[in-house]
Amino acid sequence: MRSFLSSVRVVAAKEFRDCWRNLWLIVGSALFACLSLAVAFGTAAIGGDFSFRPLEAVMTSVVTLGVFLIPLIAVLISYDAFVGEQEHGTLILLLTYPLSRTALLTGKLLGQSAALGVCLLLGFSVLPLLTVLNVLPYDLTRLSLLTAVLIFSGCLLGLVFILISLTISLLAKNKARALGVLLSIWLLSVLFYDLGLLIITIAFEHQIRNEFLNICLAANPASAFRLFNQQLLENSTIPLQTAWLGVYLCLWSAVLFVLDRFILNKRTF
Repeated sequence: MRSFLSSVRVVAAKEFRDCWRNLWLIVGSALFACLSLAVAFGTAAIGGDFSFRPLEAVMTSVVTLGVFLIPLIAVLISYDAFVGEQEHGTLILLLTYPLSRTALLTGKLLGQSAALGVCLLLGFSVLPLLTVLNVLPYDLTRLSLLTAVLIFSGCLLGLVFILISLTISLLAKNKARALGVLLSIWLLSVLFYDLGLLIITIAFEHQIRNEFLNICLAANPASAFRLFNQQLLENSTIPLQTAWLGVYLCLWSAVLFVLDRFILNKRTF
């Protein structure tokens, strides 16, 4: 057990350093910070009077844009996790070490997830920081709660897409194909899925139950992330239904991890 944890720690540290060298930590943090600032100050400038919009409206916009950016950053961080090392010949070298494949998978997952978590923490902490400095007129306690939940749920969403990226990286023949497939999955999840549901709802108006639509929305991790945060914005506490959306994202991660472990153990390199 101690050997397993030591191996996981070494691999995770390597993946985290790779993200730093590839500038993903800097780019991701800057991107999320710019997103937060653009929403806060951009919405204030609408109408020409430069008055800050209510906190709930600002955070709703941040969540909406985060649905697009969080999975994209997760994909870009991890799409070449296995296929890239296979192309460079380092994966075979890694597997010759006294390192189990489960430890390798776990280490890569933890290292890349930690990198994404740092990006989210540094990027989305801009709004609470500006509130402390009295630049923004929001309630610090409420904003801190919403930001913490956004970062937590963003980590869960990012974890799902990192695991999806690891799956494709294990199956793809080269990095270009892996990235192409993952960008297609990203577009399907964050854009076309909800658009398709909207078209179906309009086409079959009054024939589809709301419960069925809610299940369909929860079946998509990106939609579950958005619903999780939007329901919290409408309530001062986390209702049970919202908590189940978080559990659902965790179940997505567990299933994908088992799938990745199965594929990795069956693959020959």
